[in-house]
Amino acid sequence: MLNWKKIEDLNLKEVMSKTQIEIDFLNALIKKDFSTLHRFNVKGFVKILSREYDLDFTDFNEEYEAYLNENNLNSIKNNNIKITTPKLDVYHQKSTNFIVLIMLCIVAIILALGIYYFDTIKIFFKNEQNNSSLAVVDIIGKAQSNLKSLESNVIVINNKAKEKSDENTSAEIIPNVQDTQTQEQNITQEVDENTTIQNNQTTEDAEYKEQDIPLESANKNAHFKISTKTWIGIIELQKYKKTSFVKSEDFTLPLDTDQLILTGPSALSVIDENNKEHQFPIGNPKRFLIKDGKIKSISLSEFMKLNKGREW
Repeated sequence: MLNWKKIEDLNLKEVMSKTQIEIDFLNALIKKDFSTLHRFNVKGFVKILSREYDLDFTDFNEEYEAYLNENNLNSIKNNNIKITTPKLDVYHQKSTNFIVLIMLCIVAIILALGIYYFDTIKIFFKNEQNNSSLAVVDIIGKAQSNLKSLESNVIVINNKAKEKSDENTSAEIIPNVQDTQTQEQNITQEVDENTTIQNNQTTEDAEYKEQDIPLESANKNAHFKISTKTWIGIIELQKYKKTSFVKSEDFTLPLDTDQLILTGPSALSVIDENNKEHQFPIGNPKRFLIKDGKIKSISLSEFMKLNKGREW
């Protein structure tokens, strides 16, 4: 049964704004003014109100049908009958939202596919770059081996030329058979003097070497001098373990571990195992190799060859 109190409590202006139903119909509905109501699309408006406000118009519809039958209004087709249909946009809001949701899903799928294929293409080009880098490293290695073989051939040729010149020189030497006692004495004195000079020189060389040995053996670390914050990357060659850090002050690295060092483009100086300082200006990254207790600067191709074809 319809609760008319619930209808009377409704704000008719809000109902009209929400359902687009004319306020004249709402007033006639509350008053059950069937003579006024039959000019409207009563069944359509009642369905809208029933759906929007959860109302049961069963009894009302029966009364309205009875009124129409009594007054023979069902068979009358009057051109003056006013049939008003509310706008349909409000009641198709759910279907519109569903279409918008489908469109958003399609856009999301397209974006996901684009990201996936972008990552795939990126990985493909990265692999191609690594393969080309390995090919360049192999070419450089072959060129270096060819240069070494050429150097060994040149050394062999030089040795043969030297042996030939020595034979020619020895062939030109003619021993002097006219030896006298005076000449023997002079030769003996010259030999003694040369021996004394050689002994003195050997003693001096020994003292010099004894002074140099502590300087070389004392420096077991490579010293890095920096003026600004510098990024440092280290790769242990035995385990290929990577570590990195940022330094703003001078630091040292041990020379007893074989490792690769990569630094940022900042200017720096390196003091090697012989206490010699090597300066590197600001610009490109610097690369070093520590091996067999020594440190040296290496090129990008040498670094990649030792690091399995990787720049880092």
